[in-house]
Amino acid sequence: MANNEYTLSHQDVVKAIIIDQNIHEGFWTLNINFNVAASHGPRVPDPCLAVTIKGIGITRASPTDPFAIDAALINPTLSQPVEGTVHITAAINGTHSDSMQFCRDVYRNVAVQSAIKTPTKPG
Repeated sequence: MANNEYTLSHQDVVKAIIIDQNIHEGFWTLNINFNVAASHGPRVPDPCLAVTIKGIGITRASPTDPFAIDAALINPTLSQPVEGTVHITAAINGTHSDSMQFCRDVYRNVAVQSAIKTPTKPG
């Protein structure tokens, strides 16, 4: 059953934005932009103040800030593949009951993805 309300702490909001925006480095903290307007309406005898939120985001912070979140810990960079290596990504639609079929699928993916040329004899 789905909840009707989800509440996040300010640190959870910062973490979600770091991951969503694919940020991998730096210290970040929550940034909320407000719009404040004072008025005196015809039906309201007293002056009033309206405060609205213009935007919610993150901004860079000092590493000493107690509310700062380190993006390197939350969203670490993935290691880059070494050039010249072959990556095997077998597309598996469910579980293979026949292990030979799995081997054939992997072999086909290696043959298609390999950038290595077959050595030829100098002529």
